[in-house]
Amino acid sequence: MKKAQHSNIPKLHHPTRTGTWVDLVGCVASLVDAFVCLALLFLPSTPATVDRLCIMVVDPIACIIIYSALYRRLNNTRPIWAEVGFYLLISGTLFLACRNVLEESASLNLGTRNYSTANDFDIALEVLVTFTLPFGMAIYAWLIASSPPLRRWLGFMMGVQAVLLFIAFCSFAFPRLRDFVSSELFAAYAIILSLSKAAWFLSPVAGSRDAGR
Repeated sequence: MKKAQHSNIPKLHHPTRTGTWVDLVGCVASLVDAFVCLALLFLPSTPATVDRLCIMVVDPIACIIIYSALYRRLNNTRPIWAEVGFYLLISGTLFLACRNVLEESASLNLGTRNYSTANDFDIALEVLVTFTLPFGMAIYAWLIASSPPLRRWLGFMMGVQAVLLFIAFCSFAFPRLRDFVSSELFAAYAIILSLSKAAWFLSPVAGSRDAGR
């Protein structure tokens, strides 16, 4: 009797879903982030309102959840760079949240402000955001776009956002750059990107054998 030889038969690796619950949480957080950005478009910018202040607290929480879910997938590609990008994104998000909340709360305060101190602190936070959030976004965009197991189109979209964020935050040093960007542009693109992230989290990932390449 001939023995069946199965060792030489190549195995097919179909796309499989890894970390399903993490992907689901990331998808929900992305939808929440898109809703927050949409709400900020319709809320009045001045004077500041309590509703606007609450939404600006919810948004960084959703972003941190999204970055954590992204890190879960990217950690299998280049762990060191994924960790560096994760820390930059988290710290940049927290710096940006502090800056936005301080500006909004200052608008709600009817008392006299020390404009010199407030302006210096605002500039310091903007510098910290400029050298953390866009660079962390660029690292994650590069990791996604260069990783075969992942859907690479999201990396290119995040790369565009990294450039837009860097241009926006560099306006503290180059005021004329504000003429090329607007809050409506960033909000609209943020909504599109958040919806794209929600779809990306539900997309399958290649098997573990391909993920190591």
